[in-house]
Amino acid sequence: MSKLIFLSHIHEEKDLALLIKNALEEEFSGFVEVFVSSDGVSIPAGSNFLKRIEDGLIHCNAGLYLISPSSVKRNWINFELGAIWIRNKVNILNNAEEIPAIPLCHSGMLLSDLPQPINNLNGVQANISSQLEFAFKSIQSAVGGKGRLKTDFDLLSSQVIEFEREYTLGENLKKIFKIINGDIIKIYNFIDTNPHLNNLTLNLGMVETRKIEELK
Repeated sequence: MSKLIFLSHIHEEKDLALLIKNALEEEFSGFVEVFVSSDGVSIPAGSNFLKRIEDGLIHCNAGLYLISPSSVKRNWINFELGAIWIRNKVNILNNAEEIPAIPLCHSGMLLSDLPQPINNLNGVQANISSQLEFAFKSIQSAVGGKGRLKTDFDLLSSQVIEFEREYTLGENLKKIFKIINGDIIKIYNFIDTNPHLNNLTLNLGMVETRKIEELK
């Protein structure tokens, strides 16, 4: 029977989840199954979504959590992490082995920035090859595997970095436009409170004063 790895993520980070899933299944070919809720396989059409997730959390041998500045605030990530946390508390009481619950930090989230109680877990930076290898070795031990890992972790970390570039581009653009819009509003307010400037037309880059009212 194959071992189960539960990979927790938010929908916006689906591509990274699939990247990690493919790497795990190639590494432990035929030996593990990776549960990814958005992959179209782990939760078939017509099945009970919540029950499938509960079953995955109950039966998994290891948990991976994609933690970014966005996902760390989401209820599902914390719910799924809490489930493994409680299972480990029970395992300790029963002298059973703990289940690895590994935060994979990415897209601007640093290990030093992890909030309580996640920072009590031994997380890794997903864009650093040696730390990815460390995470895979922990999973290898949890699923009963042995031997040298075959994954090219330099390649995998570079693929994570490429995901991060694309994923954070939108957020960076939002920040830029927010700053620009804020400056335009300040200029508008300045003109609005100085009547002698009301009829003045200025060229603010590509935005003329006559358009500031529309932007506001």
